[in-house]
Amino acid sequence: MRSKDPAFNGKFFVGVHSTGIFCLPSCRARPPLLKNVRFYPSVKAARSAGLRACKRCRPERFPDTSPNWAEKLTSYLNSHPGTRLAEIDLARLAGVDITTVRRNFKQRHHTTPLAWHRKLRLEHARKLMAQGTSYLAAAYECGWESASGFRAAYERQFGRPPGRVNEHRSHRLS
Repeated sequence: MRSKDPAFNGKFFVGVHSTGIFCLPSCRARPPLLKNVRFYPSVKAARSAGLRACKRCRPERFPDTSPNWAEKLTSYLNSHPGTRLAEIDLARLAGVDITTVRRNFKQRHHTTPLAWHRKLRLEHARKLMAQGTSYLAAAYECGWESASGFRAAYERQFGRPPGRVNEHRSHRLS
């Protein structure tokens, strides 16, 4: 509990009787005095002792302790692959500060929300080009404002320039 090690989350819950709250062992709230702490094997046991769940670590939702806005934000990003977004848009949509959005997203997806969305946009462009759309049209449709920026991002993501997307199909046809 003192080391805030997430490996112990779910194995026990920390009840703080001076505040009437129970937490996950990794909760980032200020550590309580040990004289006020009792350990519980489950959420049900902590609730039976008259404790309420911490609003910071949300132990009642363990193992999915992500905030309500996180799933809504991920769903929004996934459903808008053709739209270029700014971080301020994401913060506004989530209703929290952008640093909170970034931190939560990195914790859940191991990348930033804009990097995640850029990958989705590139995948969408790749599908469009596989259907015969020119790479410039696909780039503009997926929110890129310059062909060179799109080409560089595409090459970093897929290891080859966008003009070579249909190359493997033309070899099979001949």
